[in-house]
Amino acid sequence: MKRKPDFLLILMAVFGMGVLVTLFLPIANDTVAAPASELQAGVIIRD
Repeated sequence: MKRKPDFLLILMAVFGMGVLVTLFLPIANDTVAAPASELQAGVIIRD
């Protein structure tokens, strides 16, 4: 019965690492696509 909690602990650690990588990847990597136009950015310019 000792191996089941160890497996659960490893599974939770891997899940936590995945969450951290998902959170910090956009901060470290600056390749987020910018909107191509004002319409895509949600900016409405009225003359």
